[in-house]
Amino acid sequence: MAVNQSAAPVPQGALGMIETVKQFFTNFDLKQWAEKIGGSSAEAIQAAVYFGLCFAIGFLFKKHFKLIFMCLVFSVFVVLGLDYLGMIIIDWPAIKATLGISAGVDLNILVTRFFDWVKEHLLLFIASVVGFFVGYKLG
Repeated sequence: MAVNQSAAPVPQGALGMIETVKQFFTNFDLKQWAEKIGGSSAEAIQAAVYFGLCFAIGFLFKKHFKLIFMCLVFSVFVVLGLDYLGMIIIDWPAIKATLGISAGVDLNILVTRFFDWVKEHLLLFIASVVGFFVGYKLG
């Protein structure tokens, strides 16, 4: 069997990098890493779950956006039309109570609550946003 002598040898830096990556994944300890950044392994697992769910949502959003959007718009028109005709009755106060929106809540308060949640759960928010965009890009 003939050996190709004209092929360029692999640079030593590339082999060193591959060995470094292998060693990193061999020695990686999630619990120790989470404690080093100030969290716990439970928080890391929760962030991974948020990332995975938002990845799936982003992936499906890109693949099926038109269908989901059209079904949603059609459903809203049907439900609001049936409510207008009196065939169904929508209990708006019960819906607002379920969503945690009181009668005196306006958009400014909702935005403030959202940003307070983001400040309190920054790791989860970043994991969610990154997961969504990665899923959207790969979708």
